[in-house]
Amino acid sequence: MLKILNRKIYALTHGREAIYIGFDKVEGEISKELLSELEEYLMRRRKEFSFEPDFSIYEGEVRRVLEYVYKNVKYGETRTYGDIAKSLNLNPRFVGYALARNRHLILIPCHRIISRRNLGGFSAGLEVKKFLLSLEGFNILEGGDGTKKGT
Repeated sequence: MLKILNRKIYALTHGREAIYIGFDKVEGEISKELLSELEEYLMRRRKEFSFEPDFSIYEGEVRRVLEYVYKNVKYGETRTYGDIAKSLNLNPRFVGYALARNRHLILIPCHRIISRRNLGGFSAGLEVKKFLLSLEGFNILEGGDGTKKGT
C-alpha cells in the first residue's frame, strides 16, 4: 500500500493513460504498475513516468493550464502562478482555480507551482506540497512560506 504522509494513494489507468492519481478512493481497477512508478518517484529513483495523463477529463482553459504545467514544469523546477498566467494570457487566480481541478497528483506537477510570496495552495494539502517539493530538492524556507533549491 503506497502512502504519502500516511494517506493512501490510488491510481487508475486505461492502457498507458492515467485516469486518476490521488487520495480519494475511486471505483475501478487500481494500477499496480503506475503505483510502482510512483513509489520509485517517492524513493527518488524516478523523475519521469511512462504514463500520460488523460486530459480528456478536463475542459477548455482548465485543460490548457494543466497541459502546460505537465509539458513545461519539470522535476526540480518551480514556476509561479503569475509565470503560468503570463505564458497563457490568463489571470493568476484562474491558474490556481485550474490547478485545484487536477486529478493527477504528482503526474501533473501542480505542487511545483508556487506564489511569488509563498508556497500558495494545494488541493491535497500544504503539507503534501511541502513534502513533494522537499523530495525534489527544495528546502522549505523559514515559516514554510517559500522555497529555494537545495544544494
